[in-house]
Amino acid sequence: MEPSDIDIKAQLLRAPPERWRLLWFAVDDLLAEQPSPWEIRTQNADGSLCMPFARYSDAVERVKAGLFQVNSRVSFEWPDWDGLERYRGGKGLAAAPVADACRMLTAIIHDERFHDGTIGRTLDDGTFQTALLRLRGWYDDIADIHAEYIHAPPSRSWISRRIRSLRTYQAIRRD
Repeated sequence: MEPSDIDIKAQLLRAPPERWRLLWFAVDDLLAEQPSPWEIRTQNADGSLCMPFARYSDAVERVKAGLFQVNSRVSFEWPDWDGLERYRGGKGLAAAPVADACRMLTAIIHDERFHDGTIGRTLDDGTFQTALLRLRGWYDDIADIHAEYIHAPPSRSWISRRIRSLRTYQAIRRD
């Protein structure tokens, strides 16, 4: 069974604020280097031939790792997802549910395993950046709730823990 939008947001909220900060540092670096350099290599450093593979900048690799750290990868049938066509070129993705941004990022990263250069092509057409910015917009909207209540120190009082449950519910309901 595929996860609902609420399930995906709850999954995102499990990551502590420190991991989100690291992701945003990497995203800032990626956006600063636009257009992001990438290439398909067919030769090793010594000149010998090799199977083609995509080589991305350090910022792209840090963003990929950061997305994993904040639990943004979604388990779903990504090859059959209609959002790949609906959001082609990033069109409409900025206003889409944050869960669709996570689905798009998951589909891009998984497709890279089967088709070298998928991430590079989505960097070129803006889809990757738009999905990241949609995720960031959602997180910026709930960041205070996330840091203060959802990942509050365990020493907080009983009432603070109850407020945490309420704030978690409120954060999940936001889009």
